[in-house]
Amino acid sequence: MALYFARHGQTNWNRVRRWQSRTDIPLNQTGRQQARALSQLIRSRDIVFKRVVCSPLRRARETAEILMDGSDPALEIDSRLVELDLGEFEGRLESELGKEFGERYDEWKSRMYLDPAPSGEGILDVARRVEPVLPVLLDTPGHVLIVGHQGVNMALKAKLSNCFTVGCLSSFRQRNDEIDLWEITPPRSVMRISARD
Repeated sequence: MALYFARHGQTNWNRVRRWQSRTDIPLNQTGRQQARALSQLIRSRDIVFKRVVCSPLRRARETAEILMDGSDPALEIDSRLVELDLGEFEGRLESELGKEFGERYDEWKSRMYLDPAPSGEGILDVARRVEPVLPVLLDTPGHVLIVGHQGVNMALKAKLSNCFTVGCLSSFRQRNDEIDLWEITPPRSVMRISARD
């Protein structure tokens, strides 16, 4: 058994570096192309999923639908996989926040969500939220695809590996066109599949 963590494809907010968490932004054309390229890579490697679980947000659902391209199994939506809540940073451009907060913003970013955004969630909050999801996924025989977001995927990997250091969290980050393959015994990252391959 293995877990495949996919991050949703690019959105217009990703493209201009505008923070998005709970805002339900759709994929843009580049994001759809990224998902189609990953779908082709999955098929070329003969990867068959027994279960596909995704965030309820449209960008993740659309990515999952493209990745599966009409194949079984049916897509399962799990509200616990919604993205980390960015609070007052939601919808703000990174360039604006950098000017407004200066070095404090850079320090917050460097901490990999260990510190929550104002009125938002931190990575430990998300880890507590997603913790009940893992035993169910780990109990599934065969490969499982999880289609989520930057923060929620980082939290799942941190829980699996029991590593919440800045170094670990940084290594768990993904681009919009990447799927990370994790073995379960012991939990460890095995490979990264990229639409740029």
